[in-house]
Amino acid sequence: MGAGCVGGFLGALLWRGLERRWGAGPVMLGALALNPVTQLPLVLVGPGTTGQVVIGACLLVQTGAAVAHGGLQRSVRQELCPAHLQGRAQATGAWLAFGLRPLAAFLAGVLGTLVGLRPALCVITLLLAAPFVILWRSPARGLCAFPAPALGAGPGVLPHVTPGPAGSSTNTS
Repeated sequence: MGAGCVGGFLGALLWRGLERRWGAGPVMLGALALNPVTQLPLVLVGPGTTGQVVIGACLLVQTGAAVAHGGLQRSVRQELCPAHLQGRAQATGAWLAFGLRPLAAFLAGVLGTLVGLRPALCVITLLLAAPFVILWRSPARGLCAFPAPALGAGPGVLPHVTPGPAGSSTNTS
């Protein structure tokens, strides 16, 4: 758990620099891609010191990526959301992030009881790929810099961003 705290601290320190270098979309995608990958040791390693060290290292990376993604997605949302919808957007994001956790924990417990611990962890690891797939299929994937609002569109209007060659995007507004 201590390694996770260190990872969260590092994620909070590093996400702005990563976003400046590679852009918001690629950094968010990278962070979301790390989540299921760092979950794999829970399925693969056995008990003992080696397993604990591997899981601790993965928890450091996973928590760092989660904090980096969370900070960046909130910044993108605040930049692009109209001022009059900021509170509603934040409340919805908080409800999705925290309000569904008890239900997810209950369902994970039911799944673990029905199929066993390792198969349940495999299913959960696969489900952790869903946010990556959703973001990959969205226009946010090509978001390399905060776009300027289209003329006359007012604040918070996201111009249509299409992914260009690796690491670039084009604004088609």
